Amino acid sequence: MSESSWQLGGYEFTIALEAMGRDRLPYPLEYQPPRMEHEDDFQRFRQRCAQRLQPVFGEPLYQALTVLLEPEIRVEIYGVHGRQNTAIRMHAGVVGRTAVLAMQLPGPEPKSGGDIVLTRLRSNELAPRLVAGLPRAATGRHQPIRARRADLNAPVYSRHPTQLSPVEDLQRFFRRPRAGTGEITIYPGYTIDTRPTGDGYAFLWLDYPDDGRYLLHNHSTDDFTVTPGPADEILRQLRSRMETAHRVRTRTYR
Repeated sequence: MSESSWQLGGYEFTIALEAMGRDRLPYPLEYQPPRMEHEDDFQRFRQRCAQRLQPVFGEPLYQALTVLLEPEIRVEIYGVHGRQNTAIRMHAGVVGRTAVLAMQLPGPEPKSGGDIVLTRLRSNELAPRLVAGLPRAATGRHQPIRARRADLNAPVYSRHPTQLSPVEDLQRFFRRPRAGTGEITIYPGYTIDTRPTGDGYAFLWLDYPDDGRYLLHNHSTDDFTVTPGPADEILRQLRSRMETAHRVRTRTYR
């Protein structure tokens, strides 16, 4: 299968989804059309978008959107990075050996992304493409941390003039300013709207200036670990969770 790609404006993508029977963009993709004073202006805007979409809305794009909207496995990635809190928005679907990735470019406002780049590729190529879509960051230098959420705001009474206790070290780690953060979640099956479902396998990335990237894994409502997050570790975690989601879906639909 050769790779195919399309770049659609936010409202062109919205119209394409309407043709597929959907009235909402898959999370975390988001688009708000420009404000217009008159309904006639909006209708002309909609007509122009439909005219731009028409030449490319053929069978290949239809099939790609079907994979994106009705996948066996889906991946949702949302985060922010940089001083302007630039949004990272990716949504992907997998059916068999085919994957479709929707990556949204930054938009003019936090609640409205820009153009959406759709790419159809082999499913085994999806995880590396998702990792490549994350902002670049060095690997964090701090040793792995295992802790409880209750420790984040626990009162601390220093007992040593030069050595930090584990709780002091934990609090100092998290109270630093961040350069970016985000969440990667893999789900079995599809969803018809943007409401969260509770069957996902998630982990977070945390970027700290003058240090680097870490991965946060929640093991329960209180216990979590933080580990350095090089690209190959993110790739490993992604593939592992995608395999888990595939096994869960396979058991469900037997």
